[in-house]
Amino acid sequence: MARKIIWKDLATLARFKNQKLVLDNSFQYVYNPGLFSSSLLSLVSSASGFYTAVEQANSEDTAVFVGQLFQPPGSVSARVVFLAPGDLGPHPAFGRVFSQLANAAGERGALQIRAEVNDNSFGEEILYLAGFRPYAEQQIWKLPRRIVFGTGKKAWIPVTKDTSALAESFYQRILPGQIQRLEHPPVSPDIQGLISWKDGKVVGFAAAQFGPKGILVDLLMAPEIDLVDEYLSALLFHLPYRNTRDVYLRVRSYQEQLSSALERVEAQAGPKQKAVVKRLTVHYNAKQTFRVQGFEKQPDITTPISNSEIKN
Repeated sequence: MARKIIWKDLATLARFKNQKLVLDNSFQYVYNPGLFSSSLLSLVSSASGFYTAVEQANSEDTAVFVGQLFQPPGSVSARVVFLAPGDLGPHPAFGRVFSQLANAAGERGALQIRAEVNDNSFGEEILYLAGFRPYAEQQIWKLPRRIVFGTGKKAWIPVTKDTSALAESFYQRILPGQIQRLEHPPVSPDIQGLISWKDGKVVGFAAAQFGPKGILVDLLMAPEIDLVDEYLSALLFHLPYRNTRDVYLRVRSYQEQLSSALERVEAQAGPKQKAVVKRLTVHYNAKQTFRVQGFEKQPDITTPISNSEIKN
């Protein structure tokens, strides 16, 4: 039966150092935490956002299955960080691991769990069997160190408190509604990234995540822009830390014009993926106060009740 990881489980994690299946691109390309270190964090402090579950059939069984979630404090979405081992295929034990992870995420206030998985992989089958469903197609592209295209005069500026509302409005206008219901748009003052202008209005927004391993960018361009190549070249030029870290773009199918431009600037195409989600059932205690009629004429030996509370 799956359970929360305990201290003695840490000794078994060494065998999975090169066998974990990472299902979150932020951790894959930006942070790349070690399986041991992130599991240790989940033990030390729940405030870290990590939660690790372990499945072992019995004390004599050497087969161990591990799954880990990350849920930022206050977020209603949790993300699958990794599964291990990542080469056994859709073993039934993973279903029990996900049940434990879902219970933990629900207790922390999550309404859903998201993951990113390569097409036609064992991981995709594991997630579907666990109740995940796809909601977007995507591909990861690695940008070259330099892109020389066009005049280089397209401007990208960091989002500030004065422009964050404009970036938020553009994000909500361009991102499809069905995606926004699952991936809530960033709101002021939490927006981090760059915006580009044309004729006095925002035409591009690049949400960037910076980490020790690399930079992951989600780029949205207005559909009327036809010189995407020049905007890509200018974006890479204005992006901080581009000379010391690899830069990756996560491109969704609803931004298909970016894929063509990335091919022209000789970006390296990564695996095609699906973004998937598992909805969680929310359990809560509801407190309702209401007036009960018909007690006014009760005998004096009974204490009248005019208000009652029911807890579900």
